[in-house]
Amino acid sequence: HPSTIVIDAGLSLDFLIDIKWLYPSFQSGRNHRPYLVRIMVDDDKHAKFEAQQSQGVMVRQAIFYALFSTLIADCYASKAEVLNHVSLWSHIVHTLYFALHIPSSPAQTRILHGPSLTGAHALFAAYCWTLAVNPSMEFDLAPEGRAVWLVYARAAFLHATPVIFHWVDIALNKKLLCDAYAGYGQGLLFQFWSMLGYFAIALTWEQVNGDAAATYNVTAVTPETFVLVSKALAVIGCVGSFFAIIKPSLCKA
Repeated sequence: HPSTIVIDAGLSLDFLIDIKWLYPSFQSGRNHRPYLVRIMVDDDKHAKFEAQQSQGVMVRQAIFYALFSTLIADCYASKAEVLNHVSLWSHIVHTLYFALHIPSSPAQTRILHGPSLTGAHALFAAYCWTLAVNPSMEFDLAPEGRAVWLVYARAAFLHATPVIFHWVDIALNKKLLCDAYAGYGQGLLFQFWSMLGYFAIALTWEQVNGDAAATYNVTAVTPETFVLVSKALAVIGCVGSFFAIIKPSLCKA
């Protein structure tokens, strides 16, 4: 009877078996007994992995519907005037990213994930700076009669929750994101896009909008200072989140 080797495949069935290792007689020419390989899959681990994937998909869907519904509501309430703000441009990027089904859209995931994640952190940093130089900014921009709680809730949802959404997304869908990044994560051009793609979007918004300081009623500092500090914080947010989150977690191969 052949000897039996039991291999615990764990969660992954995608591995190769070297036939020369299984059949040493092919290698040495001596009369060795062949091995019978039996693959043992831990059903509990596999079921747990499948459940986590399903949970990740459902959470992404919930995030998408939350982003999409608030985008439509915000555009309707302001008669699309909110599209003059970089926050809404960022919101559109997040909505497009979370609309993706990662396993069937790896290329689109690679294009949108980096700018969305780094952009969430960059926008949050720049938003804090804007509030520092104009604490009443949200009330200056809000339509007349909007409830105070709604002003605060909208501000938090647009500027803070995308950061949390991305942390949750990586926690639940890290393997899927790694698969999407596979073969591209070490490319310098790809890393550059993932790190600074959002900054390019923000610069495009600046060219379209024209005067960021006037848009946000900033008078405590000069327009030049406001724009310069905003850009510096945006770059720090993009680069910092890339090296702290994306590169160590996803850019492995």
